[in-house]
Amino acid sequence: MKTWIQRMTTWMNRLMSWNQSMVICEPGVMMGKDQDPNAGLTADTITMATAVDMCHHLQCPICKNLFEDPVTTCCGHTFCKSCLDRHINMSDPQCPQCKEPVTTKPNVNAALRDLLQQFLQTQMPDLSLYTGERGEIPCDICEENQKFRAVKSCLTCLLSYCERHLKQHQSLERLKGHKLVHPEERLDERACSVHGRPLELYSTRDECCICALCVKNAGDVIAVETERQRREAKLQHTIDELKTMINQRENKLEDLQSTVKDYQVQIHSEHTEISKVFEAVMDVVKRAEEELLVPLEDGRRSLEREIEEKTQHIHKDIQEYRETIDRLKQTENEDDDISFLQSFPSVPVEIREDWAVSIDTKLNFGSMRNTNTSILASIRTQLENLCCSEMRRIQKFSVDVILDEETAHPALKVSQDGKTVRGKANAHDIPGGPKQSDLVGGILGKPQIKSGKAFWVVEVGQKTGWELGVVRENANRRGTVSCKPSEGYWVIVFCGPNTYGAFEDPPIQLHLSTKPQKVGVFVDYESAIVSFYNMNDQSHIYTFTQCRFNETIHPYFNPSLNKDSDPMVISSVNPTDIQM
Repeated sequence: MKTWIQRMTTWMNRLMSWNQSMVICEPGVMMGKDQDPNAGLTADTITMATAVDMCHHLQCPICKNLFEDPVTTCCGHTFCKSCLDRHINMSDPQCPQCKEPVTTKPNVNAALRDLLQQFLQTQMPDLSLYTGERGEIPCDICEENQKFRAVKSCLTCLLSYCERHLKQHQSLERLKGHKLVHPEERLDERACSVHGRPLELYSTRDECCICALCVKNAGDVIAVETERQRREAKLQHTIDELKTMINQRENKLEDLQSTVKDYQVQIHSEHTEISKVFEAVMDVVKRAEEELLVPLEDGRRSLEREIEEKTQHIHKDIQEYRETIDRLKQTENEDDDISFLQSFPSVPVEIREDWAVSIDTKLNFGSMRNTNTSILASIRTQLENLCCSEMRRIQKFSVDVILDEETAHPALKVSQDGKTVRGKANAHDIPGGPKQSDLVGGILGKPQIKSGKAFWVVEVGQKTGWELGVVRENANRRGTVSCKPSEGYWVIVFCGPNTYGAFEDPPIQLHLSTKPQKVGVFVDYESAIVSFYNMNDQSHIYTFTQCRFNETIHPYFNPSLNKDSDPMVISSVNPTDIQM
C-alpha cells in the first residue's frame, strides 16, 4: 500500500500541474473550470452536480501531500499517520490544527483511505499510455513535457502518433491514404537525404530506395512493393535451403553417431581379443602385445577427437542456420517496405565438407610377423589366435581383381569376365607376346598396387598344384625365372600332396593342418608385408615381411599348365565367411 500511494502521489502532483482547477461533478466525470460544466449533461445531471475541490480535501495539513494511511483525531482533523506520530513525538500530544489534546492513538481511517484510493484510480490517467520505458517511441504531436506513447507511425508524414492524435490524423479525408505501421523510431531514414521527400521507389541499377524527385537520375525504377515481392521469394528460397542444410547435417550427425558406435564395438572386441591372447603368453612377448594395442588406442582417441570435432561443427552450423532463419523471419515480418529492404540480411554460403568418418588405426600387420622369428615356439600358437581379428580387419580392404590376359602364358585360358584361368590344349605351339610369360605358366592381375592395402580371395579347389602372390611390374617373367623376393616375387606354392612352401631365399616349407580350398592374399604396401590366409579354417599360412617393393606390384597367379586340373577362380570377398 505504501509503495502504491507513493507512486500515486508522484503522478498526482503531475496531474495537479496539468490542471489545478479540476473539479469533480458526478462520479467519474472530470472537467476544468474553463469548460462548460453543463456540456454533454442532461438536466437531471446538472441539477445533481455539485462542484467539489477534491485535491484540497485529500492533502495532509502537515506534509501538504496526498494522505498516506490517513488517521482522524477525536477533534475531526485528518493527517497522515506518520506525520501525526512524528508531530506528537516532537511536541505535546495535541492536534496540529486546533490544539485539542490527543488522548488516544487514532487508527487508520479505512473509509477515507478507500475513498482516496478510489479517487486516484478514477482520476489518474492510465500510466501505461505515457512514455518512459526504454525503447518506447513518443508521439511527435504531444507537448514536450506530456509525451504519450505512440501507437502508429505514418510513413507519408514521417511522424508518430499517440491514440488521440492518431484519431485526428485519420479524421482528415486527405490523410486517409497514408500508410500507417507499428511505431518506428528511425523515421528520418525513410526520407530522401537529398530532397527530404519520402522514399517510395526502388532503383534496381543503384540497388537503393529513392524518392519521386530522384527518378530522373536513377535507372530501372520500380515500386518498392515489387522489389519486396522479389526479395520475399528469394528470402523464402533461402529459408528453405537453410532448412535443407539443417536436415542434411542432422542426418549426417545420426550417421556419425551410428558409425562411431560400430567402430567402438569393433575396437572393444579386438581389444578384448588381443588382451586375452597376450594374457596367455609369457613376459617375453609383452612388447609385441603393446605394439598391437597402441595403434588401437590411438585409433580410439583419433576417432573420438574426429567425432567430437565434427559433431561440434555440425551443431554450430545448425545453431547458426537457425539464428539466420530467425533473423530472416523477423525481416520477412517487417511491415515497412523500406525497413525491409534496408535491413535485408546477408545469407551465409554453404561450404560443403566431407562429413565421412575415416578411421585408420595404423595397425602394423607386419609387426607381429617381423618378430615371430625371435618369439619362442611354445607361444606361437597363442599368437596365431589373432588371425581372426586380422581377417576381420583386412576384409575391409578387398579389391576387385581381374586377370590381365595380355600377360598370360600361352598355355593358359582366361574366361571372358577375367575371373577364371585354366590350362588349355595345344598351347605350346602358340608364340607368346612381349608381356607374356614363356616358360613359367603365370599370369598377372589388375589393378596394380602402388600404395595402401589390398585383399583378394582365390579359389584353388582340389588343384594338384598352384602358385599365388604378388610380383613387381618389371620383374623378369621370360626364360628362367627365380621366384624369390630379391627378384621381385613374393609367392607361396602348392606342389604336391601336403607339400606347401614359401619362395623365400632360401625357400621355406610350410606345414598346414588343413588343405586350403580358398586362399586370401593381403598386401600392405607401406608396412612392406604380403600375408596369406586359409579362408576355410581362417588360419594364417605365411607372411613375407620387410618386402622391398620399390615400384608398382601386381597380383600373381599360376594355376599350373595341366589342362585337366581344376581352374583357379578369383572369388568375391564374403564377410560372412569370416567369423565375427
